[in-house]
Amino acid sequence: MDSWKFIEEDKTREDEMSRENIDNAVLSFTKARNMRDDLAAQVRSLSTDSEDTLQAIRTIRTTIEKIDSGLARGNQEMKTLQKSFETWLGMEKQGSDLVAVTYTVDIKDTRSAALEHLADRISVALLTAQRKEAYKQPLSKALGGVLSADFIRDATDEVFIGNREKALLVVLEKDSKSITYLQLKRFDFYPFQKPKKGQPLTKGDSPTLPAVMVNSLKDLDAFLKKSNYSLSGKDAKEVDILIRDTMKENMQTGERLNERLRSLREKTANLQKKIADSRSDREMWAAALQKQESRHEPMRRELDKIRGGMERAEQSFKAARNALEAKMRLQATIIPVRGAAFLKGSQTPIEAAADAIADKLAEVKNDAEKQYFRNTKEASHLLRTDKMAEAIETVSRITAVKPLSFSIEGDIVRIKAAFRVQTTLKEETPSERMETSVDPIKAFELVLIKGGCFQMGDTFGDGQADEQPVRTACVDDFYIGKYEVTQGQWQSVMGSNPSFFKNCGEKCPVEQVSWNDIQEFLTKLNAKSGKKYRLPTEAEWEYAARSGGKKEKYAGTSSDDELGKYAWYSANSGGSIHPSGQKQPNGLGLYDMTGNAWEWCQDWYGEMYYRQSPRKNPAGPQSGTRRVLRGGAWLFEPAGSRASTRYGLTPEAKGDLYGFRLSISVPK
Repeated sequence: MDSWKFIEEDKTREDEMSRENIDNAVLSFTKARNMRDDLAAQVRSLSTDSEDTLQAIRTIRTTIEKIDSGLARGNQEMKTLQKSFETWLGMEKQGSDLVAVTYTVDIKDTRSAALEHLADRISVALLTAQRKEAYKQPLSKALGGVLSADFIRDATDEVFIGNREKALLVVLEKDSKSITYLQLKRFDFYPFQKPKKGQPLTKGDSPTLPAVMVNSLKDLDAFLKKSNYSLSGKDAKEVDILIRDTMKENMQTGERLNERLRSLREKTANLQKKIADSRSDREMWAAALQKQESRHEPMRRELDKIRGGMERAEQSFKAARNALEAKMRLQATIIPVRGAAFLKGSQTPIEAAADAIADKLAEVKNDAEKQYFRNTKEASHLLRTDKMAEAIETVSRITAVKPLSFSIEGDIVRIKAAFRVQTTLKEETPSERMETSVDPIKAFELVLIKGGCFQMGDTFGDGQADEQPVRTACVDDFYIGKYEVTQGQWQSVMGSNPSFFKNCGEKCPVEQVSWNDIQEFLTKLNAKSGKKYRLPTEAEWEYAARSGGKKEKYAGTSSDDELGKYAWYSANSGGSIHPSGQKQPNGLGLYDMTGNAWEWCQDWYGEMYYRQSPRKNPAGPQSGTRRVLRGGAWLFEPAGSRASTRYGLTPEAKGDLYGFRLSISVPK
């Protein structure tokens, strides 16, 4: 077997071994990538479910808080209603009675006033003994359903107060030594009023003068006959009028009490029903909250478990990719060639053979590179789609030449030779890297936004309650990022990349950063740059997103049909984030203000903040538990990506939906 055949066999054997090594590396790479992508898909799916569950939990908690506020208001209204009725009771009499007392006064005795006072005391004692319980028992029964037992029990014993009207005095008998009087006086029943200063309220004594309660003229006549007294026709008429007036007032008093009780019962029943309904709703929502929380906890544990597996899969994938790149980085092969050259002048056969070999060098390198691309075609495609944006460039170098045969046929020299060629991936030189590098601190492109006033909130009437009411907000001039902060920019400042979608590339928005993480980033960035980067306020963000405060539903358009031209969202994202700046900008030249990644703002989130926010440069509540995010993300529907849509998360929350863009104030 000649040497040419040996060389061809060596070449075949080496090429097969090289292809086999590449194929094995491709297989390992593909398996690792598929494992990583499968786990990533599980994380995205479970993250979506987890976020939906968390949002449901937040919504339920907000609902329960509103119900609790309503219950507190209802209970306070109930107390106010009862207190108002108690106050009314304390001011209103609940009945009146007439008491007749007879007493004799010596004409020379100056103590007539004392006898009148004694008559009042005897009247009160009589009423207390005979009428108090008759009044209080039915009254307590009537009030028992609407007022507390303590209030009813604490009614004062001194409940009969002399009417402000002057007592009717009738002379029954008169002689030279004395005068006998009939005192007829009306006493009012105030069971829930303490005596006021100056009121002729008397404390009952045991009767020492004749006295009787008068409900009719007949009662009075019977009382007087016992002492052989009677009334004149005129006095009887006057007494009868007083009795009838008392009876009429008692009827009106009863009607007023019944009307107030009816109104109180109706209002109380309505409030009690409202409170009972609210308590029932709260129990229902509390059960729903417990269900969602019990559902979320295992979901969170499963998500942590899968993320841990995904991190390991990512490491395995990187190792497989590095192994594949290493296999591709250097490929050695044998290129056998045949050549011939004419002898020229005094040229020796060896020199002519050398010329023939030199003529084949370019062809040898070309053949070697073709061989390289045949062997690495699939691997190159995998790496290019996974990592590389440009075509792979190679460099071939001949490392050895082995002559196989040499013959002279007249003026022609014929040769056979074998070339050992190494083909390597082209790498940038230090000078090339220096020419293409960019100072990361200077890489943040900002756009000057001229300040102004605009209608902030749900101007289209299809948003949530926290976007209401629409009100005028004014902002000063400020700068804001043309793009969302990218993974490469974060890496240049922080030295690491926390993003879930690392394979998207350094031009993709950084995600999985919390509000607290961003504050650390800003501190380091400002220290390096000497500038004062910050997050935009919620008002600045919406003003910029709406192309300078225009009435735009999304950033750049109000049309649902055109949304895909401006934003990556659920319908076109393919379940992943995308590099910044691939969609059309809004009217201010800002990219991805709608979709791609939610953007953290500086403000605390306040659900009711729009109701009391200042007109000039609103900056959110003074404190809170959640920070604002705006703009929607790659996973969200159009409704969740509107320019006015508000979202709030705790400052330590992070996920593959949340990023940010920078802002700087314009010096005044």
